[in-house]
Amino acid sequence: MRLAMLTPLALLAACQEAEAPAAPATEAAAPLNAAQQAYTDANARMHEGMASIPADPDEAFMRGMLAHHRGAVEMAEIELEHGKDPEARALAESVIAAQQAEIAQMEAWLAARPAATAVPAAHAGHH
Repeated sequence: MRLAMLTPLALLAACQEAEAPAAPATEAAAPLNAAQQAYTDANARMHEGMASIPADPDEAFMRGMLAHHRGAVEMAEIELEHGKDPEARALAESVIAAQQAEIAQMEAWLAARPAATAVPAAHAGHH
């Protein structure tokens, strides 16, 4: 009986290994092109900015969205620098305009607030 239970598990494991072939060595070693590297760097900056979460939920929302919107603007700027598709470029221009207006609104909201809320120690240093 025990052998009968192990056999389906062994088959499942074998199927999962067969479904996930290893990437060719050339793909793993291929360097990122300029656009990929720019998007990777922008993504890292955006997530770093979103990592500091104040205790006040309103401030946390504004600061997180501010980092998110700045990341969106940066991604749109990368599209304008590297992209060729007219529709994608037009959308990037639209994203920049919309996000910059909301960035200004969030910055004004934060500037009008009293002293900033302390960031928990676990998230300090992620600015």
